[in-house]
Amino acid sequence: MNPVSIIKCSAIAAILSAGTAVQADATLVVQGSDGLQSTIQLKNGKGRLSATGMDQYLIYDAAARTVTYVEPRERRYTQVTEETLEANMQAVKGVQQSIEPYMARMLAGMSPAQRRMIEQRMGTALGPPAAGHGKQGDVKTVDRGSHTIAGLRCRASGILKQGRPAAEVCMATAAGGKLSQQDFATLEAIVAFSRGMANSASGMLAELAGQLDFLSTEIGGVPLAVHDLENNRRYQVTEVSDSLLSDDLFDGYGRFEKRELPTLLR
Repeated sequence: MNPVSIIKCSAIAAILSAGTAVQADATLVVQGSDGLQSTIQLKNGKGRLSATGMDQYLIYDAAARTVTYVEPRERRYTQVTEETLEANMQAVKGVQQSIEPYMARMLAGMSPAQRRMIEQRMGTALGPPAAGHGKQGDVKTVDRGSHTIAGLRCRASGILKQGRPAAEVCMATAAGGKLSQQDFATLEAIVAFSRGMANSASGMLAELAGQLDFLSTEIGGVPLAVHDLENNRRYQVTEVSDSLLSDDLFDGYGRFEKRELPTLLR
């Protein structure tokens, strides 16, 4: 399993982790305007992240600080610590910095259409960021008041980039409804981890990294609803339930073959 795939899956979770926490266990359904439906299940400090149409899923263990990427069809899994993933991404960032000057000169000689095609296929790590992209000082927030989504209270904010509306988000900052304090804390840990990986992976995530930029702002909490104005996409929690979940959902991968995470650079 390529570590970048794990990080991409984690980054998707960051956008889709629009949830809350439940009394004993919690299941959150997140619907995207792009047709993608995500399910986030929480139990005993662990989170299971899956999406419609994907056989693979992620298990995040907040206490152990591990991420497990499970491939049921292949009957195998890859488990790594947050520190290992971060070390891999730091190595990749070093390579990115070394090749940026060469790629910038190559891309500069292409037409806009050719450049877009190359960047979409190979990721924005191949070229320098667009003007102003990723600069925290260019991002501002505007308070939009409080709302209730799927039984959870959240604070809405407008995100401005260089003075232009970029996104609308509604962030939950406390447990409530069908979410227990433990499950909410687990969800917060998942979101924090996902944001960190998205930031570390920046260029490698291509278009996805751009969508996650606003999640790196100083807005606390867990996103219950996201409207990405730049890409005209919406994600929102549509359902929260507190039905008991089987331990096998979180530990069943143990009967599969364990694979080591390949080092990106040797």
